[in-house]
Amino acid sequence: MPGLSKTPDIAIVGGGPAGLALAGILERRGIDYIVYEKGAKDTPPRGGCLDLHPGSGQRAMKEAGVFEDFKKNSRDSDATIHLVYDHTGQKVFSFGEGRDSPEIDRWAIRKVLLGAIPEHKIVWSKALDSAERDENGRVVLKLADGTTASGYKLVVGADGAYSKLRHLVTSAKPKYSGQLYLSGKISPLNPFYATMQSIGRAGSMIVMGKGNHMFNSRQGDGHYRIDIGFKAPEDFPTSGVVDLSNHDAVKEFLLQEKYFGAYAPQLQDIIRFSEVPLRPWPLYYMPPDQLNWKTSPGVTLIGDAAHVTTPFVGDGVNCSMRDSIILANKLKEFGITEKAVSEYEKEMFPFAIDMITRSLKSGDMFFEEENPKTFVEVMQSDKRLVGTTDYV
Repeated sequence: MPGLSKTPDIAIVGGGPAGLALAGILERRGIDYIVYEKGAKDTPPRGGCLDLHPGSGQRAMKEAGVFEDFKKNSRDSDATIHLVYDHTGQKVFSFGEGRDSPEIDRWAIRKVLLGAIPEHKIVWSKALDSAERDENGRVVLKLADGTTASGYKLVVGADGAYSKLRHLVTSAKPKYSGQLYLSGKISPLNPFYATMQSIGRAGSMIVMGKGNHMFNSRQGDGHYRIDIGFKAPEDFPTSGVVDLSNHDAVKEFLLQEKYFGAYAPQLQDIIRFSEVPLRPWPLYYMPPDQLNWKTSPGVTLIGDAAHVTTPFVGDGVNCSMRDSIILANKLKEFGITEKAVSEYEKEMFPFAIDMITRSLKSGDMFFEEENPKTFVEVMQSDKRLVGTTDYV
């Protein structure tokens, strides 16, 4: 491989925000690494835009040396405002105005962080099939193309909620929350777009009531990501309750009285005009009481691989990028050692536990029958769950 004369000291499996932030910071710390990313470089990452906080996501950009580029590619001002509507279509609350939490699309996070990483230090389209230890206890990566990779001092699992490295660290597995979204979009050419602009504005709109929920947010190219949330069994996408490939049937299902049939006509139209397919997004979380494992030699986890969470406090990517900062700094302080990993994990656990716990409580509120009443009351109290913690 061009530019690589020996096996790098660290392998980072996963090129999402956490993995690339770690790579960018290690580059500046002078620590050798390689990144394996399953997707192609020109394939945009899936998911909506994210807001980065000063002591975590933004700090990671600074420590990777790309903060100015981040500012050029992010949106603040009205983009940080969240408008809260009840099911009748009445706006009842807003929050986030003036908060230092710029929004940035996932593809833009990738572009910015790639500016900190030499091209030869990322291997694209290189999916991990499995991982195991050899007879000497060293981690061996078995890649989907039939090749293997080993000889690293440390392997970092940044490979998300369905991590194939997690079993080397802990027997804990993510748990289904009982909640899911069907996700679509409304683009500028959509006949409903002007109406969507008038109610969603430049930031995000949260709609609650009757035990269901919608979260709709404007993205960098102007389209709105639409997330339609309700409670359902884990096997809902394959259960046959509704054929997700039958787009009219999916919308008819959602517009039942049980779900969004009691919502105001304008809010129902968000579903009617959402562009298909509506993709299922089941929500998982790592049980907080399982974030206590003993350090495993030669391997650790960051981001969703370590502490996947539901999205109801908006801290997931920030906690993940904070992991990258802390791990890189511990590796610089203690070398690529078990001590460095242990010190990182001790610092990671309490923040992740706090985030997941708050998100579970917030998620319960999002799906309350009488909401947004409770949500607004909590947001106006001294016990807010959303927008209160920065991961310094």
